[in-house]
Amino acid sequence: MPSRQSSAPRYSVGQEVIFQAALECFYRHGYDGTSVRDIAKASGTTPAAMYHYYESKQDLLVDIIGRFMGQSIEVTSAAIGTENGPSAQLFAAARSHVLWNASDVVSSFVVNSEIRSLEPVNRRRVIAQRDKLQRMFDAVVEHGVAEAVFATPWPREASRAVVTMCTAVANWYKSSGELSPDEIADRYGAMALSLVGAREMNPM
Repeated sequence: MPSRQSSAPRYSVGQEVIFQAALECFYRHGYDGTSVRDIAKASGTTPAAMYHYYESKQDLLVDIIGRFMGQSIEVTSAAIGTENGPSAQLFAAARSHVLWNASDVVSSFVVNSEIRSLEPVNRRRVIAQRDKLQRMFDAVVEHGVAEAVFATPWPREASRAVVTMCTAVANWYKSSGELSPDEIADRYGAMALSLVGAREMNPM
């Protein structure tokens, strides 16, 4: 699994406890179905303790989504940067995105289901992060088309389909399943190449 450490904010023990409690509450009950008292109870603290670190429940959601998206960008950039050529880069990016989302299905679910709960200014900031991630995939696919390595006549649509497909693994992945994360990631990497009409289906 990808490392979760490099760009994760450094929080005190108390703040991390509240962060994780809120994440679990949002996952189980949704943002609207979770109160500050619910978060305090789940964290074994008080509402005052939460307000020591966050001004509101909305600030907590922004932190949860922003952390995950920031690390998603970093993981994808690192995967692309380790390979040469569009096929190898797309395969690596798709693999890393699958592994990243499968490594924390709770965060992935909250991020992708609760963007709707963000206030407009916060939503714009998160969408900008999401767009930045998408543009990394777009650039690889467009490069592949320009080099005649990928045959798709719709590079942007194909790129978007790859990201959507890889992100959705978090909706069904279970560690008890018959396939390991690496096996799933390999298959999705191959499907990503198929989606863009790659001339070379084995980039390894």
